[in-house]
Amino acid sequence: MRYMLGVVAACLLAGCAGSPPKPPLPEGEYRPINIPAAPARLDVFNFVYEGDIVGVLPALKTVAPQLNVMPTLGQATPLPVRLNLQGVRLEDALRAIGAQGGGVADVVWNTTRHQGGNQVFIRFRAPVESDGNQRGIE
Repeated sequence: MRYMLGVVAACLLAGCAGSPPKPPLPEGEYRPINIPAAPARLDVFNFVYEGDIVGVLPALKTVAPQLNVMPTLGQATPLPVRLNLQGVRLEDALRAIGAQGGGVADVVWNTTRHQGGNQVFIRFRAPVESDGNQRGIE
């Protein structure tokens, strides 16, 4: 019987020696696979607008709330604007608006923090007057 307990103990120890090692402890962050690792970028947005250029900046503020829309400068003239911007940054959206302003209106953007930052307004250019006097023609 003594020998039997010794054989059983040896078999048990031999059985444990052949088992695989324990898996390593997991490291890092755990998260569900259906939740993205990085949050969505807040500075990229979609913007669709069709209407007068005077109303485009308040409409842009709805998707970019960091904007501080200031009153327009100069004599406002009707200028239709049509924008369909997908995945753009604020600067790119303002450039697209300025490009549609052509030679009539400019989009002015001030990013200086000590003045409030992200101030934007539309400045209408003064119309070029043609008085018929041209230099070089006598």
